[in-house]
Amino acid sequence: MSEFLPKKPPHSIPAILFAMALPLLPVSVAASGITIDGVIQEPDFSATSQGAPYSTETGPITSMGTVDGEPLDSQNGLTISSNTPRGPEVYRDLNLLPAPVWQMVNALQTGCQDGNLEALRGAIEMNEMPPSFGPDASDLPDPIARLRSLSDHDDDKDQDICGALEKILASGFVLVDLDGPYEMFVWPYFARYPVAALNDQQRIELTQIVPEAGYADLLRTGYYTYFQLGISPNGVWQYFFKEQ
Repeated sequence: MSEFLPKKPPHSIPAILFAMALPLLPVSVAASGITIDGVIQEPDFSATSQGAPYSTETGPITSMGTVDGEPLDSQNGLTISSNTPRGPEVYRDLNLLPAPVWQMVNALQTGCQDGNLEALRGAIEMNEMPPSFGPDASDLPDPIARLRSLSDHDDDKDQDICGALEKILASGFVLVDLDGPYEMFVWPYFARYPVAALNDQQRIELTQIVPEAGYADLLRTGYYTYFQLGISPNGVWQYFFKEQ
């Protein structure tokens, strides 16, 4: 562990999940992909499935009874699910992260403080390869230019992206595909959390991350389509982009 931070959090999330499972035999933790008998398939909380696992003839089942103050039955035939899905385990304590992941998160948070994307070059260069910033940015040679291209603002692109990064890293996160080939810590947890399962406090938290127009679209479609970020357990910053 000498190549990582001198101080490693004493308890990692995988260890905590395993310790929680032992006294409760037999038990399964579906959101983490663990059972006492072995590994089960990770539940699909991707953007194509979250919010509602089924749809009506006229559109996806959404998570609220009104959209912009109007009943859903007047919103193009959208209906309400009577079976609210459950979301995966949400974590908020960064000290639970493996040391290399904590180190990357700290580098990102520090780099965002001045609102200058150039300050994130160090975090990018901690990777062997730059993170993915989405297909629309892939043709730009410089990773900082790719980051700037993610902003919809004509001015203050650096402030916009740094602000978005700060907000999602301040939210809760989830661990997906535990012990699988795509094990990842994902921010914000909304990216892998069914919209229909959000409580009132979580909806308020979501409004602090997603712009007003994007929030209305999210409620209408049931899908999270704002920025998300993924870091693998070895501390590699894998991606940062807007889900489409």
